[in-house]
Amino acid sequence: MTHHFNAPAIAFIIVCGFLADALGTRSPNVIYILADDVGYGDLSCYGQKKFKTPHLDRMAEEGMRFTEHYSGSCVCAPSRYTLMTGKHIARARTEGQGQQLQPEEFTLADAFKQNGYSTGMIGKWGLGGHTGRPDLQGFDFWFGFLDQRRAHFHYPEWVWKNGEKIPYPDNPKTHEHHTQNLFTEEAIGFIREHRQTPFFLYLPYTLVHAELIVPQEYEEPFIGQLDDKPVEPAPYGILRSGYNRPRHRHAAFAGTMTCLDDHIGKLFEELKALQLDQSTIVLFTSDNGPHSEGGADPRYFNSSGGLKRGKGWLYEGGIRVPMIVRWPGKIAPGTTSKHPSWFPDVFNTLGDLCNMELTPGDRDGISFAPTLLNKNQQPNPYMYWSYNRHRAIRQGKWKLYRFYEKFNDINRYKEELYNLDDDSGEMNDLAEKFPERVKQLATKLNGYERWK
Repeated sequence: MTHHFNAPAIAFIIVCGFLADALGTRSPNVIYILADDVGYGDLSCYGQKKFKTPHLDRMAEEGMRFTEHYSGSCVCAPSRYTLMTGKHIARARTEGQGQQLQPEEFTLADAFKQNGYSTGMIGKWGLGGHTGRPDLQGFDFWFGFLDQRRAHFHYPEWVWKNGEKIPYPDNPKTHEHHTQNLFTEEAIGFIREHRQTPFFLYLPYTLVHAELIVPQEYEEPFIGQLDDKPVEPAPYGILRSGYNRPRHRHAAFAGTMTCLDDHIGKLFEELKALQLDQSTIVLFTSDNGPHSEGGADPRYFNSSGGLKRGKGWLYEGGIRVPMIVRWPGKIAPGTTSKHPSWFPDVFNTLGDLCNMELTPGDRDGISFAPTLLNKNQQPNPYMYWSYNRHRAIRQGKWKLYRFYEKFNDINRYKEELYNLDDDSGEMNDLAEKFPERVKQLATKLNGYERWK
């Protein structure tokens, strides 16, 4: 049996009064930027020392930086499911990378569209093929990749645009069109086209997963500056059989992050040029923790920011992600929040910030709009994750981690308990010291367990 949270309906009623006063009648634009596999420690405003992310740092200086924000899963597709639906992953048909949105699902884009917004998705969809494509899930415009695998190569032969293939002949060989350039160009075009009316732009960039290849001007400044051992890249033709490791893997990663940061700066420049800066909410986060594919080296860069593990694990390094929200004049600049939040919260949060009419119902998150607007915030009752043989649940400062020894054997597992207030690195297992806390969290976790 799966338990559903009733908190969203309560939160919606509580915040409506003060939000109406805070927001007035104007509906703000929203740009939600979702990076791919950027770790908690990959931004200099989160502690990265080997390269700088000045535009994201400035975004944090002008907005709010969250230190305990979580993705919906430790891998791409299920995390995006929780973002688009506001549901935790136990509600999905599958918890893995084969995640697909069904046409009957009500998405965040549907909500914006019903409230008079123009909606666009540019980048990596990753939620199924043509039966679940973005234009069937509330988006008026979309450009990018439908599936997971092709999205990890940044010089593709073609991309989708509103259901049609846009060809780039010989692009994998000539490197003429990098997806980051394509996505930012389309994003700026969308903003310009819809600047007169409220818009919601979902911008799931494909950097930094997985093949670390960016335009040379971003990689070159780091060559010889980092501890690199050059390797010969695979020759053209092997490209599609696996990720082509870059010659200078550390320079390539630093360049990739620099490229991502630079393009976010371009978006802010455009907003200011169009005089949309004050009326646009911009959010930046990542879909899960850092990976080690395609030549990436998360240990060298401390990409998890001192947190345990990374992508594919439900320890903090796999699910705790950077998150920055900027809205000039509404969100106090240079603020930091320790409020624990996660992807299922985004749906209700944006609904509140944009003063949308949402039917309280089938969603599992709560709104963290009060935190953003410096109001009293209710805590998240529970946050739950599952992937493969891993399970985790958090309530307050406590987190229970469960690992099953075998699939479909509910009787063989190990449980660990952590106090995240004192031990964000999950180094001190307190399960034996607090058996009653383990029992309480395990009982709640079992309510979500699809093997029960």
